[in-house]
Amino acid sequence: MQEKIEERHKEITHIQNTIWAMYKDFLADHDMAAYNRKIEELSKEYTHKGNQQLLSFCQNILISWCPIINGLAEEFRKEER
Repeated sequence: MQEKIEERHKEITHIQNTIWAMYKDFLADHDMAAYNRKIEELSKEYTHKGNQQLLSFCQNILISWCPIINGLAEEFRKEER
């Protein structure tokens, strides 16, 4: 039982750390295409793992970040004009 909990903890940590890294990369390069590609890669990773609960967790966090990233993207576009 403890092993399953530890494995789940590792997966949750991986999801959150990956999304945080994606956010930091986006702040540095403002590359929306790269950010979207990374979203797709992370979603596919958890689709292939076959764990619906982790996939749902991952997708829900990604959806929650959408307004933040889109707002930043708009601000970056304004600065570039």
